[in-house]
Amino acid sequence: MTTLSGVRTRRHRLLVGGDWSDAASGETEMLASPVTGEPVAEVAAAGPADVDRTVELADAAFERHRWRTPFERAADLERVADVIDRRSADLASELVLEHGKPLAEALGEVGSAASGFRLAAAEARRLTGETIPVADPNKRVMTFRQPRGVVVAITPWNFPMNIPVEYVGPALAAGNAVILKPAPTTAGIAALLAECIIEAGVPEGLFSLLTGPSVEMASALVRHERVVVVGFTGSSVVGAAIVRLAPDKELVMELGGNGPIVVLDDADPERAIAAIGAAAFFNAGQSCAAAERIIASERVHDWLVEGLVSFAGEIRLGDPRDPATTMGPVNNEGVARKMDDHVADARGRGGVIAFGGRRREDLPTRLYYEPTVLARVPDGAAVTREETFGPIAPVTAFADDRALLAAANASSLGLSSAVFTRDLDRAFWFAERLQTGQVTVNDTSNYWELHLPFGGWAGKASGRGRVGGRHIFEAMTQIRSVAIDVGRGAS
Repeated sequence: MTTLSGVRTRRHRLLVGGDWSDAASGETEMLASPVTGEPVAEVAAAGPADVDRTVELADAAFERHRWRTPFERAADLERVADVIDRRSADLASELVLEHGKPLAEALGEVGSAASGFRLAAAEARRLTGETIPVADPNKRVMTFRQPRGVVVAITPWNFPMNIPVEYVGPALAAGNAVILKPAPTTAGIAALLAECIIEAGVPEGLFSLLTGPSVEMASALVRHERVVVVGFTGSSVVGAAIVRLAPDKELVMELGGNGPIVVLDDADPERAIAAIGAAAFFNAGQSCAAAERIIASERVHDWLVEGLVSFAGEIRLGDPRDPATTMGPVNNEGVARKMDDHVADARGRGGVIAFGGRRREDLPTRLYYEPTVLARVPDGAAVTREETFGPIAPVTAFADDRALLAAANASSLGLSSAVFTRDLDRAFWFAERLQTGQVTVNDTSNYWELHLPFGGWAGKASGRGRVGGRHIFEAMTQIRSVAIDVGRGAS
């Protein structure tokens, strides 16, 4: 580890078959901090040549360890959680520099990652089957849940500690071997997570790490004949490509979201503004369940915009290492550029920039984007159709409930939504008709707990399957049915 201008630069290798190794090509990639612009990590850049060996060793490890008991696997994961707890300060510090989120949010994410491993450990002990009544009086039929084999997890940069755990924890708990391919911009924190897993004594080869930006490497992983499950969190475009590459594999995909947040004319102003502001600007808006499309009754549009402007004005944008900072930079130029494009498009169509709408040029990098509130955004603007994934709260007004519902369901995305109303009948009417996998009433659209099912609505481009608690174990295991003849007919 070296130090450049006060920023620690760590060097990370691949984890293959239980050993740390360089990429076959010897290539590495330097990661720059969105906070300072300086190098923060150097990671091995795996290519297609690294895939076969990694999958073969993972498959061999699976065969060696597949008959370990659920209680042994649970103990492994509880030790991983303990290691994460011990290293939480260091992990959070690296997460701040590599991702850009404030320290308080980073500590929360690290704690959630430890909780995720503990939840997976608990679910390992609850992997029950069933006995099934049958017509044949001589048969007793029961089912078992058994591991599938080699699992590949491809994860994004917005929650680079917690999202990998959503796949890695259940995969290991169910008895699989897992290969993690993290996002390139946050691959260093993924390597630190791998260190925690190895330090905890998870059996050699059951967890592997392939880092680097190679699309060919990721494609080879997804297509590999010995890979049986692919878990992916990321964009709808990449998700569609994975479906084409791996139509014969078990897929769990949590893809893009774009709200909607529905604010009815009887909503509680204080409650709505606090929840929507938090959903729009937490993690600099870099959440698939963020409040990126706010659909309001015409009667509440003005006070809602005014309240969100006040909320945004209280946000302190700056160095996320400073405890007083409440929002840091966005993670990469792609997000900042999309913010630029969506703000310009909305304004060009008649929308109003009520707050923010630009990058801060007085901070260390050009990734510090002001919290942005847009008013009178016309339906059909890019920000109403696409996932912005940045610190933006665009408000569009409609006349009545049916118009609000039609606008909400017009999106091609259907991940998470929220409804604000004081009327229980109206709350249920919307909750049962909104085409999203999760609906929250009178709270942030980002609400989720680790054991709850989370995923997209059928027919929309927001994924398939569910992460969360026992629900992801449906993908991580396969059901074996066993019929036993008890021989009564012969007696």
